[in-house]
Amino acid sequence: MVVVGIGIRPNTDLFEGQLTLDKGGIKVNGRMQTSNSSVYAVGDVAAFPVKLFGESRRLEHVDAARKSAKHAVAAIMDPEKTGEFDYLPFFYSRVFILSWQFYGDGVGEVVHFGDFSRNTFGAYWVNKGHLVGSFLEGGTKEQYEALSKVTRLKPAIEDVSELERQGLGFALVVSQEAAAATTIAATWLLVALPSLLLDHYMSGAQLLVLLWQYR
Repeated sequence: MVVVGIGIRPNTDLFEGQLTLDKGGIKVNGRMQTSNSSVYAVGDVAAFPVKLFGESRRLEHVDAARKSAKHAVAAIMDPEKTGEFDYLPFFYSRVFILSWQFYGDGVGEVVHFGDFSRNTFGAYWVNKGHLVGSFLEGGTKEQYEALSKVTRLKPAIEDVSELERQGLGFALVVSQEAAAATTIAATWLLVALPSLLLDHYMSGAQLLVLLWQYR
């Protein structure tokens, strides 16, 4: 049975005393299961663990609703192959030619950047020495993807004035460096794997010889 709730505020009255409630909604685990493992909750009503924050949150936006529902279906249909829901908080809006996207958490010190006169501007949020949130108005697909990557990485920020000076360029550079590091690691694995397997085989062969000698 599927229960669909329509409205602007989660109505949890039906579940009081039956399911564990949290953050004004229904508490779920990383597989979107409630305190009753046979009952799943998704969307605005679900308070799920957000790894980026290290705590549970309710995220009231269509993107979180869609992706949490998709994850719940995967967990129900193929539980052994479905891991924990690892969601980067994401909010967006579009009005005609204007659009913005926000990633992460809006807490801590706000660092503004961009050109307000050209409708391309944004901000970073720095909390406890790490970048935890980002916002951009009027960006390109590449720029939005860079913000998403850098926010998930939570890089250390030592100088907020330097972050302000670099602006959007900071996200672009960090995301490119992360992509390059991933490529290098994958290349190294492809090159080194045959050698590692050969070394492992030889070690095993040598061990068999020793065991035969001292049998």
